[in-house]
Amino acid sequence: MLRRTLFAGALLSSATVAGLTTSVQASEPLPAAIACYQASTNAKDIDAYLACFTADAEMIDVSRTFNGHEAIRKWALREVIPQGDAFTHRKILDSKPGYAQTEVKWLSWVVHYFYWWNDDGKITKMSLQYAN
Repeated sequence: MLRRTLFAGALLSSATVAGLTTSVQASEPLPAAIACYQASTNAKDIDAYLACFTADAEMIDVSRTFNGHEAIRKWALREVIPQGDAFTHRKILDSKPGYAQTEVKWLSWVVHYFYWWNDDGKITKMSLQYAN
């Protein structure tokens, strides 16, 4: 299984993903799929953002579901990309191969993002939920 991980904290203060630079505050390794999401969101780059996902990816935003690149594009252009520079991963709460739950600072909220990715490091499913 291909495992691509970018190291944060003391090892790297920033990394380049899909041509974009991302800084991370977490001290744990940041998987490539998550680093791609953060870098493209911070850069407000919709094409780089979509490149983080498989063509048939599923995005769940609390109770709404968006399937595939075109649906995710429309949603992201409306709700993610305009405020992309306000997005930061704070820490990884749970992880195993192909999955991670993170704590995220988004605008004024602290929320939980759940990621699933394939062996190529592309997001296959993502769920955005309010923190408990």
